[in-house]
Amino acid sequence: MKRLIFLSTPVWLFVLIIITLFIVYSEKSYADNFTNANVSDCVQMALQNNINIKMAMEDVNAASLNLKITKGSNSIQVNGTVQTIEILKSDAANSSFNVPGKDTLIGLFIGAQASYKLYDANKSNYERLRILEYNNVALTALKVKNNIIRDVKIAFYQLAFAKKKSELLEKLIKSFEIKYANVEQLFKNGQRTMLDVSRAQVDLTNAKLNYQRAQNEVAIAKSKLLSLMGMQIDTFDINTTDFEIDSNIKELPYNVDELLQIAMQYSFDIKSADITQEIAKVQIDIEKDRRFPVINLIASVGYENRAIQNGSFIESLSERDNWKPTMHAGVSANFPIFTSGVLSSSIDRAAVSYNKALYNSKTTIDTLSGNIKSYYNTMKDIKVQLDISRQLIENARKYLELVQKNYDRGIITQNELQDAELNYINVAIDYIKILSDYYINYNQLIHLLCVEETILFSKEGNPK
Repeated sequence: MKRLIFLSTPVWLFVLIIITLFIVYSEKSYADNFTNANVSDCVQMALQNNINIKMAMEDVNAASLNLKITKGSNSIQVNGTVQTIEILKSDAANSSFNVPGKDTLIGLFIGAQASYKLYDANKSNYERLRILEYNNVALTALKVKNNIIRDVKIAFYQLAFAKKKSELLEKLIKSFEIKYANVEQLFKNGQRTMLDVSRAQVDLTNAKLNYQRAQNEVAIAKSKLLSLMGMQIDTFDINTTDFEIDSNIKELPYNVDELLQIAMQYSFDIKSADITQEIAKVQIDIEKDRRFPVINLIASVGYENRAIQNGSFIESLSERDNWKPTMHAGVSANFPIFTSGVLSSSIDRAAVSYNKALYNSKTTIDTLSGNIKSYYNTMKDIKVQLDISRQLIENARKYLELVQKNYDRGIITQNELQDAELNYINVAIDYIKILSDYYINYNQLIHLLCVEETILFSKEGNPK
C-alpha cells in the first residue's frame, strides 16, 4: 500500500501542475487581448471574472430553484408506496374495542399514491414569498455588480494617479541629484558649508523615500485592480497613459435635492428595503392563515395482499393469487385545534419582523440621504480646492519659466533653479492628491444613485 501511494503522489502533483499552468496560460491569453485596457475594459473584465459576482449569481439561481420547488409542491405529487393495511374481521364486534392483529387482518399494499392540495390558504402566500425572496436576491446581485463597478473605477483612477505621482517624484529625484552634485562641488570650492551638503543629501534621500512609497502605491493599486478584475497575473499591466486626468473631470448636472429624488427612485438599497417589508407582510399572512384547514385529495392505485397473517410471510408474498388490484381515494383535512399559544406567538413574531423592516427602511433612507449630501458637499469643497490648486500650478509654472530665463542669463544660481522646479513638482503632486479625492467621491456618489453615467448625462434619458 505504501508503494502504491508513493507512486501515485508524483502523478497527482504532475496533474496539478498541468492544470495550474493551463489556468495561468488561459488567463494570460485572455489578458493579452487587453494590453491597452482602459477603464471600460477593466469594468467588463471584472463583471465577467469577479468571484463575488459569480457567487451572487449562484444565489440568484438558488432562489429561482426555491421558487420552482414551491410551485411544484403545490401541484400533484405522485409517489410509490409500500405500507401495511388493516382489515376488520367479519366476526369482530363493531361496537367493541378492536385489537390490531386480533380483530383485524394485517395486509400489505404496494402501488402509487397521488396527493393534491384542494385547499390551502397559504398556497399563494408561499409562492408570493418565494417571488419576493428571488427579487431581493436578484437586487443583491445587482448591488454586488454596482459595488464592483465602483471599486474597479476607483482602483483604476488610483492607479493612474499613483503612476502620475510616481513620475513627478522621479523627476524630483533627478532634480535633487543635480542639486546635491552642485552643492558638493561648491563645497569643494569653499563656496558652501558642510551643513548645505548635509541638507542637500537629506533632501535627496527624502525624495528617494517618497518615490519608493509612490511605487508601492502603484503596486498596491494595480494589485487591487487586478484582484477586482479576477486576474492574478503579475505581468499583466494596465495602460493609463491615455487617461488624461484633467480632461475627465465630470460634474453632475443636478443639485442635491434632485440627486436624492433619483436615488429614491433607483437605489438598490431602497428597493431592497421595500421588498423586505413586503416579505414581512407576507410572513404575517402566512402565520395568520395557518388557522385555516389544509385539505388534500389522496388517491392510490396498486395491489393489496390480505393473506399475510393467514400463513408464512414469504409464502403469502410469493403467492400470486393473494395479490388483488385495488384503488383508494379520499380527502384529508388538517387544522389546528390547540397549539399552546404557538400560533398566536408566531403571528406576533412576524409582526415584530415587520416593525423591524419599517425601522430598517427608515434607516436606509436616512443613511442614503446623509451619504449623498456628504459626497455632494465634499465634491463642492474639492472643486474649490482644485481651482486654487490650478492657480498655484499656473503661478509655479510662470515662476519656473522666469527663473529659467534668469538662470540662462547667469543672474541666478543652479540651486535657485532647482528650488523653483521643486516647488512646481510639489504643487503638481498636491493637485493630483486633490483630484484623486474628487474622483473617489464622484464615483461613490454615482454608486449610491444606481444609475449609469450615460443615462445621468443624457438629456433624453434624464432620470428625473
